[in-house]
Amino acid sequence: MKKSIPIYTLILLFIIGCGIPEAEYNKLKKENEKLKQEIAECQLTSSQLYEQATGYYDKADYLSSRKKLKTLIKKYPSSKESKKGKKFLKKVEKNIIATRHGEEVEEKEEKKISEKDYKKALSKLKKKYDVANDVTWYSDKYSPKKNSINALYAYIGKKEKKKPWLAMVINHFSKKEWLYIQEIIITADGEVFTMEEEKPGDFKALAESGGTREWFDKVADDEDIFMMQAIASSKKCKIKYIGKEKKEERTISSKEKRALKNVLKAYEAMGGNMD
Repeated sequence: MKKSIPIYTLILLFIIGCGIPEAEYNKLKKENEKLKQEIAECQLTSSQLYEQATGYYDKADYLSSRKKLKTLIKKYPSSKESKKGKKFLKKVEKNIIATRHGEEVEEKEEKKISEKDYKKALSKLKKKYDVANDVTWYSDKYSPKKNSINALYAYIGKKEKKKPWLAMVINHFSKKEWLYIQEIIITADGEVFTMEEEKPGDFKALAESGGTREWFDKVADDEDIFMMQAIASSKKCKIKYIGKEKKEERTISSKEKRALKNVLKAYEAMGGNMD
């Protein structure tokens, strides 16, 4: 019985025979390895993905464990492993956050925020009362005061005797033509987060004086909060705006990270859920 040769192997053999430069060959070889990994990943069952995730967790490779769980949940949303995976994912993400801060994860009751800590956290924020909606808005003192800049930031909404909610804003401004953003990719110390437009109108656009503004402003879910924590504690973080025909990239500044940290601390101090 004849053995079939994978198409990517044939491509490599052809390239070698044609005398392709070494640098180009190494690049294509790397892409070939990545393709093989992706094909192997596609063939994994829900049980295999869950097993790999727990295996990585046992080795304290929490990022790889999270990646496998995210793949499992996306690929097999109705499976029993996916349901277990969602619960397990929270545990994995707690360990990632704890590792970032050099802490050990312990099963213990949550500490009550002292009045002193509460006041300290809120002292770094500015607040504004919205009479019409009976909401007090909190944002970092150094959050953007105008829309004609590129920025990523968070803010808090709070009604009296109610739990606070956290919101996230990503603002893109250009003096050139429209980018028509369709996707945003954030890389924080090698960890990749992707945001896509789930429904038309999620990414808003408006012609501003002197340029064009594209942005989104949403109530943060668990995934967004996890991402903001990763950004705030990262050493190197970049954001890439993927447009209809082109893309732009910039580095998230230390000022933006510090502002995120302040808002996240205040949100937790106010009783917000960080798990």
